[in-house]
Amino acid sequence: MLIRPACLEDADVLSALVHSVVSYLTIHDDGRNAEAFFASITPAAMAERLQSPQFRYWIAIDDHQDVVGAVSIRDNAHLYHLFVDPKHHQQGYGSQLWSHVKAYALANGNPGVFTVNSSLFAEKMYRKFGFVATAEKQEMHGLAYIPMTLTLAAE
Repeated sequence: MLIRPACLEDADVLSALVHSVVSYLTIHDDGRNAEAFFASITPAAMAERLQSPQFRYWIAIDDHQDVVGAVSIRDNAHLYHLFVDPKHHQQGYGSQLWSHVKAYALANGNPGVFTVNSSLFAEKMYRKFGFVATAEKQEMHGLAYIPMTLTLAAE
């Protein structure tokens, strides 16, 4: 798998990838009450984040040149997006993307503290990465999530 920095031309691909996993994120199957979330994952909204110095995005491409996942970090500390195409779940892509973004953040001044708002579906994966819940399940804008933090031990 190749992990490369995302560029402005990837906005459509990133939007499509997130749309492929919305059923894992929204409270209601029909997406009601999640309009703000849907507005945040349009190609235009993705393009805006791709141009923002606050965000860094990477795309994972498999041996067949298919996009299998993406990851982003906000402010070098908050895991903003980590999505893997549902056809590629349980194949280690999420772990590889997390390792990549974590290494980037640490190399760029992160002291070893990360946060994420985990979907209920991804909570087990984040616990495997070492994240711990900092609050009970939250519901906002049609989404359910669990705020989590990871503090790496100082070496």
